[in-house]
Amino acid sequence: MYVQNDDNYDKGRMPTSVEIVDVAPSNADNDTVSRTELFAGVTELSKDELFRLFQLRNLAYVGTLSKDGSPHITPVWAEMVNDLILINTFEESAKIRHLTKDKRIALSVVEQNNPFNMVSIKGKVVEQTSEGADEHLKKLAKRYLGIGKYYYRKPNHKRVIVKIKPEKIMGLSIHPAFYFLAYSPWMR
Repeated sequence: MYVQNDDNYDKGRMPTSVEIVDVAPSNADNDTVSRTELFAGVTELSKDELFRLFQLRNLAYVGTLSKDGSPHITPVWAEMVNDLILINTFEESAKIRHLTKDKRIALSVVEQNNPFNMVSIKGKVVEQTSEGADEHLKKLAKRYLGIGKYYYRKPNHKRVIVKIKPEKIMGLSIHPAFYFLAYSPWMR
Protein backbone atom coordinates (compact mmCIF):
# COMPACT_ATOMS: atom_id res chain seq x y z
CA MET A 1 0.00 0.00 0.00
CA TYR A 2 1.31 3.46 -0.75
CA VAL A 3 0.02 7.01 -0.72
CA GLN A 4 -1.09 8.11 -4.16
CA ASN A 5 0.27 11.38 -5.57
CA ASP A 6 -2.42 13.73 -6.87
CA ASP A 7 -0.01 14.82 -9.66
CA ASN A 8 -0.13 11.32 -11.14
CA TYR A 9 -3.91 11.02 -10.87
CA ASP A 10 -5.39 8.83 -13.60
CA LYS A 11 -8.67 10.36 -14.75
CA GLY A 12 -10.16 6.91 -15.38
CA ARG A 13 -9.92 5.91 -11.72
CA MET A 14 -11.76 7.12 -8.66
CA PRO A 15 -9.49 9.35 -6.55
CA THR A 16 -8.29 7.75 -3.33
CA SER A 17 -5.65 8.52 -0.78
CA VAL A 18 -4.38 4.95 -0.76
CA GLU A 19 -3.81 2.49 -3.57
CA ILE A 20 -3.74 -1.26 -2.93
CA VAL A 21 -0.96 -2.98 -4.85
CA ASP A 22 0.15 -6.59 -5.20
CA VAL A 23 3.79 -5.89 -4.45
CA ALA A 24 5.63 -3.41 -2.31
CA PRO A 25 6.98 -0.34 -4.11
CA SER A 26 10.58 -0.67 -5.25
CA ASN A 27 13.14 0.72 -2.85
CA ALA A 28 15.56 2.85 -4.86
CA ASP A 29 17.56 4.04 -1.83
CA ASN A 30 18.28 0.50 -0.61
CA ASP A 31 17.22 1.76 2.80
CA THR A 32 15.32 -1.42 3.58
CA VAL A 33 13.97 -2.97 6.71
CA SER A 34 15.53 -6.39 7.19
CA ARG A 35 13.25 -9.43 6.98
CA THR A 36 13.89 -9.99 10.68
CA GLU A 37 12.60 -6.52 11.47
CA LEU A 38 9.75 -6.81 8.97
CA PHE A 39 8.41 -9.95 10.59
CA ALA A 40 9.16 -8.90 14.17
CA GLY A 41 5.44 -8.45 14.86
CA VAL A 42 4.49 -11.87 13.50
CA THR A 43 4.12 -14.66 16.00
CA GLU A 44 2.60 -18.09 16.14
CA LEU A 45 -0.81 -18.09 17.71
CA SER A 46 -0.59 -18.97 21.40
CA LYS A 47 -3.20 -21.12 23.12
CA ASP A 48 -4.51 -18.01 24.90
CA GLU A 49 -4.87 -16.17 21.58
CA LEU A 50 -6.65 -19.19 20.13
CA PHE A 51 -9.16 -19.21 23.00
CA ARG A 52 -9.56 -15.42 22.63
CA LEU A 53 -10.57 -15.81 18.97
CA PHE A 54 -13.46 -18.00 20.14
CA GLN A 55 -14.43 -15.69 23.02
CA LEU A 56 -15.03 -12.70 20.77
CA ARG A 57 -17.80 -12.24 18.19
CA ASN A 58 -15.72 -13.72 15.37
CA LEU A 59 -17.50 -15.99 12.94
CA ALA A 60 -16.06 -19.43 12.28
CA TYR A 61 -16.15 -20.62 8.69
CA VAL A 62 -16.80 -24.35 8.75
CA GLY A 63 -15.91 -26.63 5.87
CA THR A 64 -17.46 -30.08 5.42
CA LEU A 65 -17.42 -32.50 2.49
CA SER A 66 -20.55 -32.90 0.41
CA LYS A 67 -21.79 -36.25 -0.87
CA ASP A 68 -19.89 -35.72 -4.15
CA GLY A 69 -16.69 -34.77 -2.27
CA SER A 70 -16.93 -31.05 -3.00
CA PRO A 71 -16.37 -28.60 -0.12
CA HIS A 72 -19.28 -26.93 1.64
CA ILE A 73 -18.45 -23.77 3.61
CA THR A 74 -20.75 -22.13 6.16
CA PRO A 75 -20.23 -19.22 8.57
CA VAL A 76 -21.29 -20.23 12.09
CA TRP A 77 -21.15 -19.09 15.68
CA ALA A 78 -18.63 -21.11 17.66
CA GLU A 79 -17.05 -21.38 21.06
CA MET A 80 -14.11 -23.26 22.50
CA VAL A 81 -14.69 -25.22 25.71
CA ASN A 82 -11.56 -26.84 27.11
CA ASP A 83 -9.98 -28.39 24.01
CA LEU A 84 -13.19 -28.84 22.01
CA ILE A 85 -14.82 -26.46 19.56
CA LEU A 86 -18.62 -26.32 19.75
CA ILE A 87 -20.93 -25.16 17.00
CA ASN A 88 -24.71 -25.14 17.04
CA THR A 89 -26.84 -26.01 14.02
CA PHE A 90 -30.16 -27.64 13.22
CA GLU A 91 -30.62 -31.36 12.72
CA GLU A 92 -31.54 -31.25 9.01
CA SER A 93 -28.71 -28.90 7.97
CA ALA A 94 -26.31 -29.81 5.19
CA LYS A 95 -23.46 -29.75 7.76
CA ILE A 96 -25.11 -32.49 9.81
CA ARG A 97 -25.80 -34.61 6.69
CA HIS A 98 -22.19 -34.27 5.61
CA LEU A 99 -20.76 -34.93 9.08
CA THR A 100 -22.89 -38.05 9.49
CA LYS A 101 -21.08 -39.55 6.48
CA ASP A 102 -17.62 -38.07 7.06
CA LYS A 103 -16.49 -36.78 10.49
CA ARG A 104 -13.70 -34.63 9.04
CA ILE A 105 -14.20 -30.88 9.37
CA ALA A 106 -12.19 -27.70 8.90
CA LEU A 107 -12.68 -24.29 10.49
CA SER A 108 -11.21 -20.88 9.89
CA VAL A 109 -11.58 -17.98 12.31
CA VAL A 110 -10.37 -14.44 11.59
CA GLU A 111 -10.52 -11.75 14.24
CA GLN A 112 -12.92 -9.07 13.01
CA ASN A 113 -10.89 -6.17 14.50
CA ASN A 114 -7.49 -7.49 13.40
CA PRO A 115 -7.75 -9.71 10.31
CA PHE A 116 -4.11 -10.70 10.78
CA ASN A 117 -5.04 -12.71 13.88
CA MET A 118 -6.34 -15.90 12.38
CA VAL A 119 -6.47 -19.64 12.74
CA SER A 120 -7.23 -22.60 10.48
CA ILE A 121 -8.16 -25.84 12.16
CA LYS A 122 -8.56 -29.37 10.84
CA GLY A 123 -10.33 -31.85 13.09
CA LYS A 124 -12.93 -34.52 13.58
CA VAL A 125 -16.40 -34.45 15.05
CA VAL A 126 -16.35 -36.45 18.29
CA GLU A 127 -19.98 -35.95 19.26
CA GLN A 128 -23.31 -34.60 18.02
CA THR A 129 -25.90 -34.05 20.72
CA SER A 130 -29.24 -32.32 21.08
CA GLU A 131 -28.89 -32.31 24.86
CA GLY A 132 -28.49 -28.68 25.99
CA ALA A 133 -28.53 -27.43 22.39
CA ASP A 134 -31.32 -24.87 22.95
CA GLU A 135 -29.50 -23.36 25.95
CA HIS A 136 -26.25 -23.38 23.96
CA LEU A 137 -27.91 -21.45 21.13
CA LYS A 138 -29.16 -18.84 23.63
CA LYS A 139 -25.63 -18.53 25.04
CA LEU A 140 -24.18 -17.99 21.56
CA ALA A 141 -26.95 -15.51 20.67
CA LYS A 142 -26.10 -13.51 23.80
CA ARG A 143 -22.46 -13.23 22.70
CA TYR A 144 -22.98 -12.68 18.97
CA LEU A 145 -26.19 -10.62 19.01
CA GLY A 146 -26.10 -9.12 22.49
CA ILE A 147 -29.45 -10.71 23.35
CA GLY A 148 -30.19 -14.17 24.69
CA LYS A 149 -32.65 -15.12 21.98
CA TYR A 150 -32.19 -16.23 18.38
CA TYR A 151 -35.22 -14.78 16.57
CA TYR A 152 -34.53 -16.52 13.26
CA ARG A 153 -34.93 -20.01 14.69
CA LYS A 154 -37.72 -22.00 13.08
CA PRO A 155 -39.84 -23.82 15.71
CA ASN A 156 -39.58 -27.17 13.89
CA HIS A 157 -35.77 -27.06 13.70
CA LYS A 158 -34.31 -29.31 16.36
CA ARG A 159 -30.95 -27.89 17.48
CA VAL A 160 -27.74 -29.92 17.66
CA ILE A 161 -24.36 -29.17 19.26
CA VAL A 162 -21.45 -30.43 17.18
CA LYS A 163 -18.30 -31.05 19.23
CA ILE A 164 -15.04 -30.89 17.29
CA LYS A 165 -11.65 -32.18 18.40
CA PRO A 166 -8.89 -30.17 16.67
CA GLU A 167 -6.14 -32.31 15.15
CA LYS A 168 -4.11 -29.65 13.34
CA ILE A 169 -4.05 -25.96 14.26
CA MET A 170 -2.31 -23.37 12.10
CA GLY A 171 -2.48 -19.81 13.36
CA LEU A 172 -0.89 -16.43 12.92
CA SER A 173 -0.92 -13.31 15.02
CA ILE A 174 0.36 -9.96 13.76
CA HIS A 175 0.21 -6.92 15.99
CA PRO A 176 -1.63 -4.03 14.27
CA ALA A 177 1.43 -1.78 14.56
CA PHE A 178 3.19 -4.00 12.02
CA TYR A 179 0.47 -3.94 9.32
CA PHE A 180 2.08 -1.45 7.01
CA LEU A 181 5.79 -2.09 7.40
CA ALA A 182 6.07 -3.95 4.09
CA TYR A 183 4.21 -1.24 2.18
CA SER A 184 5.36 1.86 3.97
CA PRO A 185 5.61 4.98 1.78
CA TRP A 186 8.85 5.79 3.57
CA MET A 187 10.54 2.66 2.18
CA ARG A 188 10.82 4.03 -1.36
